[in-house]
Amino acid sequence: MEVLIEDFNTMVTELAANETLKSDFIANVSHEIKTPIAIIQNYAQMLESQHLTEQEKKEYIHTIVESSERLSGLVQNILRLNKMEGQAIVEKERFCLDEQLAECIIAFDEPFDEKELEVNIDLDEGVYIVSDESLLSIVWNNLLSNAIKYTQEGGTIDISMKKYGENGVLVSVKDNGCGMSEEVVCRIFDKFYQGDTSHTSKGNGLGLAMVKRVVELLDAKISVESEPGKGSTFTVEL
Repeated sequence: MEVLIEDFNTMVTELAANETLKSDFIANVSHEIKTPIAIIQNYAQMLESQHLTEQEKKEYIHTIVESSERLSGLVQNILRLNKMEGQAIVEKERFCLDEQLAECIIAFDEPFDEKELEVNIDLDEGVYIVSDESLLSIVWNNLLSNAIKYTQEGGTIDISMKKYGENGVLVSVKDNGCGMSEEVVCRIFDKFYQGDTSHTSKGNGLGLAMVKRVVELLDAKISVESEPGKGSTFTVEL
């Protein structure tokens, strides 16, 4: 009976924790959705005014489009993360990792140029791995996007991919941006967590949560080194 009571108490505690996580998730989703909806509503109402200039109309429409894109991105990320959290099987195939990374980097040419970033690329050539290519693209795209977001104009981003040992590969994305405190680093992979509130309008705190889930699904590892004012380095071990 004592063992049964102890197990029952453990179960109650775990269920309570799950309920708290569920409530927090719903609260966070509601907050993230509420903000762009409020912006869309406010600017749509302002567009009804008869005294707007053409320039003001363009600005309001642009703001509505930006907010709707943010809302759409949030919903897509929630659905993708939900799908990945219930996923147990991955589709592995042999592909060239340096080619995949190069394609992901090229896709960010425009934002690199917009912020006049210096991008240093050092990839070992002809590195083939057996993994899920589509899932890994989520990792690279999120790490590159974050590096751009948190690096000031004229900053530097270093991207490297190196073989080690017989079958190991290390991929790192390093920036010299704002960096993170130890407290932020500890929570950076939590859903909806955004350590730098000055950039909250540019994300919803789900990107790194998806990265973490992909890494878990692929039996890989991810580590973070960061220091406020000195940038961050994300390293993925495959």
